[in-house]
Amino acid sequence: PEFVDEIERFVGQLIEPGRVNSLAQTLLKLSAPGVPDIYQGNELQDLSLVDPDNRRPVDYVLRRRLLGELAGSSVEQVWQRREEGLPKLWLIQKVLAFRSKHPGLFSSEAGYEALKAEGPKASHVVAFARGGRVATVVPRLVHGLATDWEGTTIALPAGAWTNELTGEGVDGGVCALAQLPAEFP
Repeated sequence: PEFVDEIERFVGQLIEPGRVNSLAQTLLKLSAPGVPDIYQGNELQDLSLVDPDNRRPVDYVLRRRLLGELAGSSVEQVWQRREEGLPKLWLIQKVLAFRSKHPGLFSSEAGYEALKAEGPKASHVVAFARGGRVATVVPRLVHGLATDWEGTTIALPAGAWTNELTGEGVDGGVCALAQLPAEFP
């Protein structure tokens, strides 16, 4: 029992950073140059290991039901249901809808520009712009970050920006990283 308790304490502190890391990887996959690849059934949080452990029948009824529930859900409501894996499904739906509306920003002709972060937590961010009109900013090394972006900034291209996931507005130029993930990590 002592060993199990110790393992549970260790794993418990990795759950939230792991969820944020999974979402960051998903956004990178969906917005980086190339064709995004999502395994059938991995639209929700998946705690299985690698092949063959991850080869299970897909519960399409569950996914359809959850997609229907997403329609009227706020960002906060989606995040509250993270145990069900809902934030990943919501993120995929949002980003694919955006890509569908703006295919030119994700084409092979769209430009790609790395965005520079500066400050004490600059090594904890991956950021780039596509087509000069869409930016991806995600955390990395999340466990060591502990959501503390104090003193860290990122240089966004000039202009007014809208966080497509939350609706929050952000001015271009140098901005504090702490204000970007205010509602959704």
